[in-house]
Parts: sequence; structure tokens; C-alpha cells
Amino acid sequence: MPIHYALFENNVTADPDDYAASVQMTDTADLDTLIRRMIERGSTTTRADILAVMEDAIGACESMLLDGMRVNFGGLVELFPRVRGIFNGATDTFDPARHSVDVGANPGSRVRQTVRDTASVVKDEAVKPSPNPLEYRDVGSDTTNDQVTPGNIGQLSGSRLKYDATQADEGIYFVATAGGETKVATVQKNKPSQLVFLVPAGLLAGTYYVEVRARIRGGTDLRIGRLDSVLTV
Repeated sequence: MPIHYALFENNVTADPDDYAASVQMTDTADLDTLIRRMIERGSTTTRADILAVMEDAIGACESMLLDGMRVNFGGLVELFPRVRGIFNGATDTFDPARHSVDVGANPGSRVRQTVRDTASVVKDEAVKPSPNPLEYRDVGSDTTNDQVTPGNIGQLSGSRLKYDATQADEGIYFVATAGGETKVATVQKNKPSQLVFLVPAGLLAGTYYVEVRARIRGGTDLRIGRLDSVLTV
């Protein structure tokens, strides 16, 4: 199965024609998924025995890390202990209130070489991130993704909802299905995961889409995210 990637504008360089590849993950594998793949690849060891060995290997790695060792796990990954925090001069000592012990990791040489030598790739169309409103709660009617009460409080929840209030074309808009739009003027909370605002008092009876318009991560193009549900005044 190939590795999927998409190209996005590279904001690290000054050249506007520079793009960088971003791998599009197809799934996330946990320990159980890993064991299933081992069996699919022909392992004659039972699932219970594989799990027992894996748990023993993980425990051994933890034990060696606690002994201050660098662990090379079969060329898959290198693990090492490290200390975080700022020390006040050469005579300062570890203080749990200011410092912590953590684990660092690097990909092992074997797995890196295998992926470099044998991986195949497929280019996907880049999907640019946009505001993603998922739920509208109307406080006036105590409903969700259903009604809109003009002059009352509305709440939008989702992701990438925060916008720049100083930009005239960014914000929250009620777009009538019959045509026309009304921008929200009073916003109490403007956060990436939630917007809390006063529904415009002048909304006429009818059905509406609610949209969030914003530029994502300082970009130049305006992105629009629309709630899937149609709301009724």
C-alpha cells in the first residue's frame, strides 16, 4: 500500500512557488493492530504469546531507561532518557518543581533504510484547512442544529473557528437560503473550538446556513466553513 502525500505552500521559504509534502496518514496502529499485522504476515506464534513477548520487551525497555541506558530496539527506534528544565548555574541540582525526566526517541537505522528503499508514494489533492463548525446551540430555544432566536445567544462549536475581528470580511455570517446574508456584530467568545455571540436581532423569518469565514494560520486567502444543518428562524 503506498504512502499518500499532498503538497502545501512552504511558509518557511520566501519563494511563493515553494511547496512541501505532507504525508496524509491513512490510519493509526496500536499494539493490537501491530500483532494482527504480524499474524497476517505469516507468524505462527499465537496472539497471546506475541502479546506476552511484546509486553516483556516494553517492560525491559522501561527498566533500561530507568537505569539511564540508551536503548536501540532492533533498529526500529532508539530511546533515551533526558532531563528537561532550566538550571540556575553549574551548581544547581535537580528540583522536581522546576525539572522533569522524560524520554526522547529517534527512528532506528533499519526501519529508516527499509522505508527509504522500498516505499512507494501517491500524490493526493491538497485539502486546505478551513473553519469547521460542527454544532450550533441556540440558547433562546434550547435547541441544537435546529432553531435560531434573533436577539438571543448562539454558540458554535467545532475546530479552527477563531477569526481576526479586525478584518472586515472575517467573522460569523447567517446566510439565508433565499438569498442575502447578515454578519454577526457582537461576539463574546472567539476561540478555535467555540464562538459565543449575539444572534442579529434583525434576522427575518426563514431558513439559514451559518458560516465562519477566516484566514487560517496567518494565510492570505479567506476560508469558509459552513455548518451542515439548516437553521430556522
